[in-house]
Amino acid sequence: MTEVTVYNTLSQSVEVIRGRGLDPTHINMYVCGPTVYDSPHVGHARSYLFFDTLKRVLRLCGYTVTHLQNFSDIDEKIDKVAAKNSVSPRSVADMYINEFFRDMDILGVQRADRYVRASENTEFMHMVTSRFLEEGLCYLAGNNIYFDASRGGGFGSLLHSTLDELICGNEADSFHFDKRDKEDFTLWIGNFDRSNPYVGRPSWNLECFSIVHRWFGCELDIQGGGMDLIFPHHEVGSVISKAFCKEEFASYYIHNGFVTMNEDKMSKSLGNFIPVAQLLSRYPAGALRLYLLSAPFRENIEFDDERLSHYAKLYSEFRERLSSCRGDSNDERILSIVSRNLSTHQLIDLLETELDTMTPSELHSSAAALGIA
Repeated sequence: MTEVTVYNTLSQSVEVIRGRGLDPTHINMYVCGPTVYDSPHVGHARSYLFFDTLKRVLRLCGYTVTHLQNFSDIDEKIDKVAAKNSVSPRSVADMYINEFFRDMDILGVQRADRYVRASENTEFMHMVTSRFLEEGLCYLAGNNIYFDASRGGGFGSLLHSTLDELICGNEADSFHFDKRDKEDFTLWIGNFDRSNPYVGRPSWNLECFSIVHRWFGCELDIQGGGMDLIFPHHEVGSVISKAFCKEEFASYYIHNGFVTMNEDKMSKSLGNFIPVAQLLSRYPAGALRLYLLSAPFRENIEFDDERLSHYAKLYSEFRERLSSCRGDSNDERILSIVSRNLSTHQLIDLLETELDTMTPSELHSSAAALGIA
């Protein structure tokens, strides 16, 4: 077995990955899924490609991984798209979940062991909210239930800042006039009925913790997502977990950088995104994988068509060499590179400089680690 190390946002250091359960080589990993109101874009692809590659590397190095992902399908954005097109919110979510699977399958993103829609977990989120009400950890203000952040250990464990330095930028801000303190956040939006979980709706703040706790209990090893989820979303999950489980939500918080356009984060809200399907109509999936894995995972990547063309050429050359030889996928040299803080960029640099002289084992190990077999 080869130990895998990764940068942990929680400790602000590179650490060896070990499971918190009885078997330290078994890893429970949860990756935050998309809010399904529009097509997947290249920024999404980078995140799911990264965690797909992390899972591949962990397994190549001798770990076992149980991978859980959500789909956020309870959201005002979905409701607006549904109303605009005179269809049900469920129809909107179904359409974009299907697009997600279509695009990720083409990109070679291995499917998670389980996908959970937020709407499938409403009753559990209702139970968590009820328990917090009973324990006095949240309160009713206006028509919403707010978590009292001062009772849950406070924010700052991931951004390493004091509570006063952090300003909640989540959906709770829409209801700021009801909150006791600016740090408090919504658990339930709309009237809360203790006997009926389908009156009002659970907040996004509660979604990931509830899904993880339902399937993994209090034994989550890796919480994954983009840098934009550190605060408030993952900070909120940490606070909720400390209140419910009396311990940190995850052992490792791993966050990938953005894909940018003109140095702005690619996002639906800014309207500066490129759908994955559009790029896949112009470039092979392997080229996009090489491109999105060609930088250290915490750094941003500026979208560049010329660079994509470059990696399309490299991918073609790599495939030609790979098809001409046979080899195993456990080459020590390759695994030693990718197991160190998931340094896929160093492996891709190696492909660019030594492709012609790499051994069959090195080629096949590279293909397995990068998902370009």
